[in-house]
Amino acid sequence: MKSCSRLAFLLLPASLAFGPACSCAGDSADGSGAGSTQSGPSSSGTGGSTSTGFVDGDFVSIEIEPASAQIVVVNGAVPAATSFTAFGVRADGTRTNISPQWSYTRPDVAQTSNAGAVSATGLLGGSGTLRATLDALQGQAEVSVKLVYDSNPSNVPQDVQDLFDNASVADPSMALLYPYDQTVFPRGLMGPVIQWNGGGASDVYRVHVESPYFELEAWGAVPPPSRFAFPTLPDDLWRKLTDSTVGDLAVRVQRYDGATAYQPLAQTWKIAPGNLAGTIYYWEVNQGNVVRLRPGAPGPEQFLQKPAGVTCVACHSVSADGSTIVASFQGGYSPWGTFDAETGSSIYATDISSGFQAISPSGSHVLWGHWNSGSFGGDGLLKLSTRDDSTVLAQLASPGAQPSHPAWSKDGNKIAFAGRTDGNGLDFTQSTLWIADVSTNPPSFSNSMQIVANDAARPTVTFPTFSPDSKWVAFMRSTQARTRGAAAEIWLTDPTGATQIRLDRANGQGVLSGGQESITYEPTFNPVAAGGYFWLVVVSERQYGNTLTDTNPDTRRKQLWVTAIDQNPQPGVDPSHPAFWLPGQELDNQNMRGEWALSPCKALGSDCSAGYECCDGYCVQDAQSGSFVCAETPGGCSNIGDLCETADDCCDPGAECINNVCALDVPQ
Repeated sequence: MKSCSRLAFLLLPASLAFGPACSCAGDSADGSGAGSTQSGPSSSGTGGSTSTGFVDGDFVSIEIEPASAQIVVVNGAVPAATSFTAFGVRADGTRTNISPQWSYTRPDVAQTSNAGAVSATGLLGGSGTLRATLDALQGQAEVSVKLVYDSNPSNVPQDVQDLFDNASVADPSMALLYPYDQTVFPRGLMGPVIQWNGGGASDVYRVHVESPYFELEAWGAVPPPSRFAFPTLPDDLWRKLTDSTVGDLAVRVQRYDGATAYQPLAQTWKIAPGNLAGTIYYWEVNQGNVVRLRPGAPGPEQFLQKPAGVTCVACHSVSADGSTIVASFQGGYSPWGTFDAETGSSIYATDISSGFQAISPSGSHVLWGHWNSGSFGGDGLLKLSTRDDSTVLAQLASPGAQPSHPAWSKDGNKIAFAGRTDGNGLDFTQSTLWIADVSTNPPSFSNSMQIVANDAARPTVTFPTFSPDSKWVAFMRSTQARTRGAAAEIWLTDPTGATQIRLDRANGQGVLSGGQESITYEPTFNPVAAGGYFWLVVVSERQYGNTLTDTNPDTRRKQLWVTAIDQNPQPGVDPSHPAFWLPGQELDNQNMRGEWALSPCKALGSDCSAGYECCDGYCVQDAQSGSFVCAETPGGCSNIGDLCETADDCCDPGAECINNVCALDVPQ
């Protein structure tokens, strides 16, 4: 039996985790919302002395009063501490007031004094167990904290507010546009902007969002195009909401047109208990450069800039460990080169035609030669070389087809690629999906085989990407390889092709129409599972609420969207969830080819929130400072996000070891 779990702290930003780094086995420390939210004292029991202090007696148990309580923090104002009393209970039922040792399993949510007075921190909501311990006996009470906020910058009067609760008429015109119902959001991002149409210039709205431990009620006049952004001052309420919520979040938007208050339009979102790892490197088509965006950042940072006289830097691939990038230049024959992902400095440059490349998970080897045929010469074979030497170590062909758009599995043992039979490396319409085993020591390819055929409706099967556990491949079925204006969908397959699933919800089925559900392209998996899900970044030309509304195939905007994928897909069941627009991108650019990798790793002693950020793979709490830092060893079992070889290495008994990282096994 594992003796310690620090899961609670790894589900939160490191800035919110303080107090003891771990809790003993059996603690309800995952913030999942277990326990009663009922306030007030429980039954007082029967008989017994009420004197204070320890009185010798043959106690058989300890009771705490009240047995459950909820502390409500309104608009950030922490209320007075809630006092609890402990009683020693004898076999005959008599009770004596005692002075035990008090502890609480969620010190990020609330803290307790030596006298059993519990005070909310005000940082986040959640539920934990209050314990009273005396010798070998222990009593427990469930204590939760709920954060409640009211936002009324427009000073909507109370008599108007009162109309909303009694609304009985369905809204005849309002339509929620974004986000979509049933969207799964991770933690650590900027909040989504709720967007809707169908209201008037002077209409008044109530936006109400609630989970067991967080509630926001916002009021205001929001003229078209109507949008609501979660307040960030004086508190970032979306961050507080996501840090306080695991699972379902009820969302209601309601309108008053000056005469009638209408019934609310309702959605349910889900909050996953994990932050998105890594960095997304993508191509700003307008500028011809590769930029990078860390999930949660307010905007992208400039990265690979095209040198003077070079038309673009594009067709990039990033090693899963975040150390190395391979990219092409110029368009046309597109020679390839490699770069240090931390600094952007050049490692190696060639003058050899390639186009699209793939790079191994550790960044040591490059697979190139995507369009090494036709007008640029070559033999149509994919080549394997080291990242700093173009010497060909091994070659791969797919019989009767040209290998294109290669991708490397996260475990480094396989590659997937399209086998095209027409056109060139950029413009082709006929291709199927292939897979092959790969080795870098000794360099070789083997067992190459087609796993997905094409069809007349979507004859182009390409842009594969492997899931974090290397057990699944997402890919694009399209009318053409060049995505501008193409009709396309994202699918999922196992490495044999036996199970193929169209990701309908990720594509927008059921929430988009008019062809918008068939304009999603170029998937890339995050190399690390988070919060019980795999995460997939895609490119889409769909509308973004009432912010980006152009539907012209020649001019509509390419943007990056993210969808959650259930970690254990089942045949015949769509494991995807509706996608959300990736916050932080620039709206005035065409953004495409989002390559997702871990961020460059951090050295020993650096601040961290999870082990996958660290070069040695472990993030532990420093005993002196209380902060989380990168370490050489886990100091015991591995936390969620830390390095592992098998699931037995992980502190949490329900965790999986995915891509050598401890991860939650199912959505919570």
